[in-house]
Amino acid sequence: MSQERAVKVIERIRELGLTNKAVADAVGVGERSVYRWFSYEREPRLNFHQVAALCTVLNWSVQQLAEAYHPPEANEKGAALES
Repeated sequence: MSQERAVKVIERIRELGLTNKAVADAVGVGERSVYRWFSYEREPRLNFHQVAALCTVLNWSVQQLAEAYHPPEANEKGAALES
């Protein structure tokens, strides 16, 4: 996971006063997994139910979560490079 992508999610978790354990429990993963996401060791690999749980705990829509990981401007740059 690139640092740019994780920053928005980390900021949101801090804003809500959540711990890694609280996020892990809500999503149904181990606390170590959450630590790895936010230390940029690994990108989250979540199923649909876990994505929904993450959105719930962050109080975000799926769209907001998607944009936190893949901002629209990054998608536009990637499309321009492919052309």
